Amino acid sequence: MTHAPIFFSFFTWGFGTGAQNLGRPLFAFAVTGNVFLVGVLLAANAIPRAFTGPITGFLTDKLGRKPMVLMGPIVRGVTNVGQFFADDYATFFVLEMIGQVGVAMWATSSNVLLSDVTTTESRGRVLALRNMATRLGFVAGPAVGGVLALTFGLESVFLLNGVSKIVIVIVVITMVKETRPQELVGAGAAGRPGPRLSLEPFRDRTFAVVAVATGAFAMSNAGIAQAILPVHAVDALMLDEAVVGFLISLTSALTFLWAFPNGMIADRFGRKWSLGPGLLMMAAAAVALSVGDVYAALLVAAVFIGIGEAAGMGTSQTFAMDMAPPDKRGMYLGLFMLAQSVGATAGPLLVTALYYYVFPDLSFITMAVLLALAALMLALMARETGGRARLREMGEGTGGPPPS
Repeated sequence: MTHAPIFFSFFTWGFGTGAQNLGRPLFAFAVTGNVFLVGVLLAANAIPRAFTGPITGFLTDKLGRKPMVLMGPIVRGVTNVGQFFADDYATFFVLEMIGQVGVAMWATSSNVLLSDVTTTESRGRVLALRNMATRLGFVAGPAVGGVLALTFGLESVFLLNGVSKIVIVIVVITMVKETRPQELVGAGAAGRPGPRLSLEPFRDRTFAVVAVATGAFAMSNAGIAQAILPVHAVDALMLDEAVVGFLISLTSALTFLWAFPNGMIADRFGRKWSLGPGLLMMAAAAVALSVGDVYAALLVAAVFIGIGEAAGMGTSQTFAMDMAPPDKRGMYLGLFMLAQSVGATAGPLLVTALYYYVFPDLSFITMAVLLALAALMLALMARETGGRARLREMGEGTGGPPPS
């Protein structure tokens, strides 16, 4: 299987990151006792990704995919080793900010590489397999991380993530080939335009709408799933780290199980039929958390988050890949990362500020309304780029029947 090393790398990234997602908010809460500062940490994490994503996209078009795919886990792994020795919020904060540069490099360049080796007709399913590999890691990572945290302390979780990044570097060096399109090789010479930094994709209304939907999804994922859910479980329900690890693993398990059916829906019926319901599922999770401080509500929310993430994470990227010309994939997916990072910055700040300083239920309802509005905008304003609608357009454009 030619994509096996790529999928294994995504699994390994998910394993380490899943453990990190458990340890990061709990470490910040343990050393500060302040939920809002947990949100500040997660929001600040997205700031480096906002500018690193477009720059990485430019460099993947200019230098190639593989160099940037390698740099991501190297940067993230080095900062994880530093976090193993950190014992205060400020040191951890700085290392996490630097580490997120590596996260952006990996996320952008690996998605560009995956876009190179997929087609519109099968992209939803291939990205579903990517998500399944990542989520399988997310299932195992928090579970192992929770046990390590109870046995050896929270700092062991960060070392686990660092080791996972070393494994990825070895796999990429030895098993992954360069996939940059031939037309980009030597671009800029003989009058051919070379890669550039530009906001050109936002002129396309569909790309702009997908960027808004991506930002809303990222707000919910970072604000609710990553920032509030673990701390809410510990602070309001008095649950321990192992139970929180189980909840995070549950969401990842459901995302894993729904990923491929979701990819089939996106390829067969269209991207909007997957992304729109995904946004509404995340909204339902926020509503469930507002019901009360009971474990059942937390479980229901985890179920909705798991299914919603399967649709939101994969299909929004599929949408962006569909619209990107081969010679501008880095540009498009770099700006996709920008939109994702803006949402990931705003989400934790908004949600934790409302949760800590105003009223917890207001944070959940606000997020639910924003997600519902994003789903409505997607339904009314975005054109379809996959599924039956696209095949009909191709058939009409060529004067013949759509390809089978």
